[in-house]
Amino acid sequence: MSDDKEDMSPAEMLYAGIQMTRILLRNITSRLEADLNGTGIGVGERAILEVLISVPQATGPEITQILQVKRQLVGRLLKELIERGLLKTIPNPKHRTSHFYVLTKESRDLIEGIRATEMARIGEFASCFTPEEIRGYYAVQTKLDAVMTPGSGR
Repeated sequence: MSDDKEDMSPAEMLYAGIQMTRILLRNITSRLEADLNGTGIGVGERAILEVLISVPQATGPEITQILQVKRQLVGRLLKELIERGLLKTIPNPKHRTSHFYVLTKESRDLIEGIRATEMARIGEFASCFTPEEIRGYYAVQTKLDAVMTPGSGR
């Protein structure tokens, strides 16, 4: 593979971008951890609260599926969030032994504040790109995820 980005084929450029993903994810996680300092929640808890902003109520398995992480991790984080009063449960009428998790007012205010701060920063960063570049980035990420997802048949 060429070191000069101008001489790279589209496949080489895509491969170089894929190689950067691990580093990018570490950097994003480190940034999230730093930004969450003082909020009382960690990255995993933030992810669960964010799910429950977009899906007002969900079971543990549904949250696990949305986040695509191990159910044991989600179970532990849900338990901790309940113990701290940041989540509550409501009955699931379809299953007697199952329940839905929902945000409390405190956790809703918390995650909405965190998201507002993040969106302001992302808005500034987005101004470095054209709308077409952002749509292209999103399209590549979406397709890459579909191709790399286990069981996708590719």
